[in-house]
Amino acid sequence: MTKHKLKIKSEYFSAVINKTKTAEIRYNDRNYQVGDILNLNEIDEHGVFTGKNCAVIVTHVLDDNQYLQTGYVMLSFHLRSINPVEE
Repeated sequence: MTKHKLKIKSEYFSAVINKTKTAEIRYNDRNYQVGDILNLNEIDEHGVFTGKNCAVIVTHVLDDNQYLQTGYVMLSFHLRSINPVEE
């Protein structure tokens, strides 16, 4: 199991924590595997970190050039924890 720190836009971050988004397409430059933890760090429209983040666990990796552009994978995941901004 590997932990990956990734950026995610606010609109997609909200969908992840609401559990309506359960997959992500990413360039596979990190050799993603089932069981990996993705630490998703929310960024605003200017690319600035908001301080909000969550952790998801990868449950499936689709690596198929018939459906995805070469080098990309679809990561299915399950929400593990939500970490709101500390004030």
